[in-house]
Amino acid sequence: MKKIAIIFSLLWFVTQTNAQEDVYEDALTAASYAYSHSKKAHGANNVYHTQEYADKAIEAFVKVENLADQCGCKKANETAYQARVDMESSLEQDTYERSRFFAKRAKELGSKILQQLTSCQATVGSTSYSEDATINVEENDLAEATQEVSEKQRELEQKRQQLEIEQRKLEQQIAAQHKKKEEFEAIRAAELKEQTLMKSKAEKALHNLETALQELSIVLNEESTFESQKDYLRSENELKNESLDDTKNFYVNRAKELTQIAMQQFAGHTGN
Repeated sequence: MKKIAIIFSLLWFVTQTNAQEDVYEDALTAASYAYSHSKKAHGANNVYHTQEYADKAIEAFVKVENLADQCGCKKANETAYQARVDMESSLEQDTYERSRFFAKRAKELGSKILQQLTSCQATVGSTSYSEDATINVEENDLAEATQEVSEKQRELEQKRQQLEIEQRKLEQQIAAQHKKKEEFEAIRAAELKEQTLMKSKAEKALHNLETALQELSIVLNEESTFESQKDYLRSENELKNESLDDTKNFYVNRAKELTQIAMQQFAGHTGN
């Protein structure tokens, strides 16, 4: 009977440990998402994107609150609550800097939550068996139970380390994406600068060409003077939605059209 009692006790312990481990894993996953979205909210370059990621972070922080409460990690529960409040405050702001300020606070708390959950998980893993070990068992049975708990602790530690590796990979991916975005924006800014310079020179050249054609028309005593087109004048905003090649093709086509119009007009001219 004593042996059976020990077996049932150990089975109960393993079941409880597994259940609580699953809750911790879910809490850590939710915390990772919350931290990731918080970093994106803080790193966004406008209010719209800051608040877009803030919405996602709030959902994740709510999950962390509930799961931290289920597994009894009070510190993580309280920190998740504060992070959620800060992220909600970020949504309520009407300026980019204010919204980003609260997103930064939530991001810092998100990192803290991961540490707190990991600490709680390790503490539970190390103390769970000590409470159950008060059962009066034979020396061999106690050794077997201790070994099983040690194995469970090793598994938990391996999972915690794996989670840290995945977290680092996620941070590296986010950093790589951010760097790629910055590089793209720098290239685009340089291209837009070149487009603006091309616009200025091309429009000036086309204007000079029109002026020359008008003067030539007068010299040749044309009955109707060469009419100015002016359809090549554009705003700089129009350049933002096209590439450098598109801009170049636009002015090349306008030059061709202007030349064709001149050729058609002068083709009908006959000397006296």
